Amino acid sequence: MKTELKKYYTPGLRKGFVRLFVFLYVLSIFLLEQTLVPNRIALGGMLLFSIFDYVSQKRDVSFKASSFLLQFLFVLPLLFFLVNYCSGQVVVLNIIVPLFFFIFGSKSFSENRTIHFLYESLNVIIAIVFVLCIGDVILDLSHNVPKYWWNLFVHRSLVSVLNLHPSYVSMLVLVAINGNLERLYRSILENKVTGLSLGVFALNLTFLVLLSSKMAYLILVVLFALFVVRLIVANKLKWVGGILFVFVVLISVLYHTLPSIKDRITVDYRTFASKNFVLDNNSPASERIHIWRTSITLIEENPFGRFCMDTKEQIWSQLDKTNKEELVEKNAHNNFLEFGLRYGVLGIIVLFLFVLVCFYFFIKYKDFLFLGVLLIFLLFSLTESTLVREMGVIYMAFIFQLHLLNLKKPVR
Repeated sequence: MKTELKKYYTPGLRKGFVRLFVFLYVLSIFLLEQTLVPNRIALGGMLLFSIFDYVSQKRDVSFKASSFLLQFLFVLPLLFFLVNYCSGQVVVLNIIVPLFFFIFGSKSFSENRTIHFLYESLNVIIAIVFVLCIGDVILDLSHNVPKYWWNLFVHRSLVSVLNLHPSYVSMLVLVAINGNLERLYRSILENKVTGLSLGVFALNLTFLVLLSSKMAYLILVVLFALFVVRLIVANKLKWVGGILFVFVVLISVLYHTLPSIKDRITVDYRTFASKNFVLDNNSPASERIHIWRTSITLIEENPFGRFCMDTKEQIWSQLDKTNKEELVEKNAHNNFLEFGLRYGVLGIIVLFLFVLVCFYFFIKYKDFLFLGVLLIFLLFSLTESTLVREMGVIYMAFIFQLHLLNLKKPVR
């Protein structure tokens, strides 16, 4: 029976299964807030397939992390979550971290072009979601199009229909753009640039702009600047001039023709200017400044953390009473401060070491695709507590680890 199974278990069949599972799992991420069923089914399917793969290939269970230290830094947050809230709710979520180590260690997932399948799936699914959201908005618009139609796009199509936070959707779109830029860079070096690759990049870029996450805009500029610098180093100066011109023109057109985008970018500056640039100005624009200041004070008072107390409750109880009418109850909105509130100074050190070790591996392997994924995580960590939200944990367990376990030195 086992021999018969192996007869049909060909490399082509394994490749097809890996491609299908990656596509289904990426699709399930966009459905998280609607239903968890597709995500759990896709994860279960990948796990069962990996177990069968280990057995059929007689392969020892081994992790392909670049070092034991990095494995430890990935799993250590899970150990912290074991005591978080003093319940098993978050443990169930974060158990996917070691599960994906197991999955990506199987022969089928490690030998196939899994990263290629990831970006392929992201591009297709983002295009589908984008079209559905645009269609939903168009069907809702009257003949008198509102000036800030962006609000309809984001808050109705994404928040109301998909029930997804725009910042977390932008994380996935930025990953796709990171892959598009890497592919475009390789195509330029090989003189094989196609209209399809440029079109996919343009669609993802438009989607990201419409999502209107301010941190996503900053990360986009960082990724694009890195891309341009690499072209300059490769002596592709003609491409640099053309790409910079198109990028500046496109951004300028979007900025000046979409009032809601311009308003989104400048609202905080205008608010601070009206308050004479006072940081603590008792307005929603300085909300995160209040939260961060309060978080730092709480960490100073509890350097070993307060494992079982929700960070929202900690911050809310300490906020200046005069500001509460302007604010809503929120977590630290910063991964480092979030870990500090939960696990004390040790939590901050662990997360900081994790980032340092990842940068070390980038320097060692010079894998710019991995660098982009790392920068997306790091910069979003400054304004969002991604590691305590399901989509953020999936980003680390699925997308980040997939890149980490496939680090390769560039071909010269």
